[in-house]
Amino acid sequence: MEKLLCASTASLALVLASVMSGPAVGADLSIAPIYKAPPVPLATWTGSYVGISGGGAWGSAVVRSDATGADQTPRLDPGGGGIIGLTTGVNVQNGGLLLGFEGDISATNKKGSAVEFPPNAAFSNEVKERWLSTFRGRIGYARDNWLLYATGGGAAANVEHGITAPAGRISDQQWHWGWTAGAGVEVKLSPDWSAKLEYLYVGLQDKSYFNPAPNAAFPSNQSVNLDDHIVRFGVNYQLPWSVLDGFFKR
Repeated sequence: MEKLLCASTASLALVLASVMSGPAVGADLSIAPIYKAPPVPLATWTGSYVGISGGGAWGSAVVRSDATGADQTPRLDPGGGGIIGLTTGVNVQNGGLLLGFEGDISATNKKGSAVEFPPNAAFSNEVKERWLSTFRGRIGYARDNWLLYATGGGAAANVEHGITAPAGRISDQQWHWGWTAGAGVEVKLSPDWSAKLEYLYVGLQDKSYFNPAPNAAFPSNQSVNLDDHIVRFGVNYQLPWSVLDGFFKR
């Protein structure tokens, strides 16, 4: 009888222990929740930016007579010049559509020279483009980290025209206004940095030089017409909005 009572007590204790430990065991066997990484923020082009760009510039130029409109030199070929400068702009993105405005100023050493047609074959002309600035609108299509865009607007260039003759040399500098159009591709390297490759054509108006001539031994009333082809690579840094907020609140 005592053995049966002991066996019954032991069985009851075993059942109670199993019931009490059941939930804990079940909890240990449950599947742990799957970890989900926070979503990666989509790249946005909206905001202001500053940058630097550089590349090559080439084109053509011609010296004409203001009085007759006739060419006084063969067409010059100012080629092999370099260009480097600063860029700033602002973008607004809505879905895949991007609208923006960009301005830049660059130093360039594009130049060419040619001897005048007879009877002025003793005169050599040199045209050198020193500075170029463009101010353009941009419209593009953005997808992921890539942006394809077209661009166009106005341009201004500082040009030096020099004449070398047996009597010596004279030079004059003028600003030419014009227009520009082109296209490019830009890629996000990080949320703040991007790189671009761009082509621009620049057409500049005629501008008069040596009017009047500083010396009677030199031709006067000349005009210079020129254009540019530019291929350049650039790197832009997108400014934090907090920096702009602090500026406008001052």
